[in-house]
Amino acid sequence: MQARYDTKLLPEGVRATGYRVDGAVISVDAEMIRSEAFCPECGFRSARRHGCYVRSLADLPAHGRTVQLRLSVRRFRCLIAQCPVKTFSEAVPVSLAQPHGRRTGRFQDLVAYLGRAMGGRPAQALGRRILLRVSKDTFLRGAVRPANEPFPRPRVVGIDDWAWRKGQRYGTLVCDLERRAVIDLLPDREPATVSAWLRRHPQIEIVARDRNGG
Repeated sequence: MQARYDTKLLPEGVRATGYRVDGAVISVDAEMIRSEAFCPECGFRSARRHGCYVRSLADLPAHGRTVQLRLSVRRFRCLIAQCPVKTFSEAVPVSLAQPHGRRTGRFQDLVAYLGRAMGGRPAQALGRRILLRVSKDTFLRGAVRPANEPFPRPRVVGIDDWAWRKGQRYGTLVCDLERRAVIDLLPDREPATVSAWLRRHPQIEIVARDRNGG
């Protein structure tokens, strides 16, 4: 595919960098249009890239095929020497996808609408006909909370490490213990990274963790 691509075919703020068709699935490689990001800790702008990771998002079906958006999320270095955050990921707009969500915002909006209009099982039956491979429970959850409604602010959280790649790279998992839901994944398990995250969420009252020395 050529480098130029019509961004109107994708959610706002995203451009395609390639695509491939594998049977009934269209996979679209994409990236954010902006070339810089702001540090979540100090607020300074940075354009110095540190790396990236791929986030897979289900998008609306097209041409009788399901569509998978492979969004390359870039990491940047903070240029302020005194800032405790050395690297950070660019922020993905909530309109594009919820944090840790597996569907684009416009896909989730459709799921929420069908869930409210039809209920779980009827929406699932219709979804199969129009290539929305979503369970009845997901339709019901979407009916309760629309896609673009923010999650409640956490008060009690649990923190533990988890493996991006076992034995090589580890991150930090943050859960809302009252809702029993994962709310964030931090890129490493360094105390400074967790401290910076907690400073951005001053409403948190209780933090639970295991007794591992790491």
